[in-house]
Amino acid sequence: MASQRNRVTRLAEYITSLGVIVNIGKNKARGNKGIFCKKRDGYRIDISENIDADSTLSTLLHEFAHYIHYCNDSTLSSLDFVFKDLSELEQEELINITVQNVPKEFASSLYKCKQHYMLENKKLVSYIKAVYPNFKVSEPFKPIERLLKYPVKYLLKYDKIQVLTQIYAVDTLENDFKTLTEEQIAYIRLKSNQRQLARINSKINRLNKYYNQPSELWARFFELFFTNREAVEKLAPSISARFLNFINNKTVKEIEAVDAILNS
Repeated sequence: MASQRNRVTRLAEYITSLGVIVNIGKNKARGNKGIFCKKRDGYRIDISENIDADSTLSTLLHEFAHYIHYCNDSTLSSLDFVFKDLSELEQEELINITVQNVPKEFASSLYKCKQHYMLENKKLVSYIKAVYPNFKVSEPFKPIERLLKYPVKYLLKYDKIQVLTQIYAVDTLENDFKTLTEEQIAYIRLKSNQRQLARINSKINRLNKYYNQPSELWARFFELFFTNREAVEKLAPSISARFLNFINNKTVKEIEAVDAILNS
């Protein structure tokens, strides 16, 4: 088996022979580990200077998978060029592979933040309901809102404001507005937390949408198949067997070439 560095070199040389510009460690890849992009005069793959040598091969494979996908389906809307008529099991296996490759620290931090705000909101609601038993979280609560005057009322919509030279914030409500009651403070903080939860949910939704789109499902499968075939065959036996058969049929020359380079 060729050394890791030799495999990267041979793969990069092959990709370059296809007319694709390959930059390894020459830029920051727009803040990503790597990027594939179509230019007016051709294609380019950038591998970030910020990743370690062990990640270079997997990242190069990932971005080259996007190139292969684009060449066979410029809309990137399906995997018919390689996996036509995916079964539910095969689709589930592809998703499982993707989930295994999602940066755990990023995903877990989002869910931890979400859990934190949800628990805090339960406490805040209990403070409010102790005074207003009919309080509902799902709608503006007029009995409290009409008692709030400006500038504190701004904090129902913003976490921090500046009025002339004075700065007010949700975090410093008790010091900034000493006449506020406990339920009023709880209501303002609840509104702030709801904004935070909306942002977190938006990020989670974007994350799910990104990692479940066909181009990412394919690229992550391709990357893992050629860097850790044993693991992917264990995690996704059906789709792995189908892909191995696809390689043996020599349907897509770029995939055949990658297999030859990395397994020679």
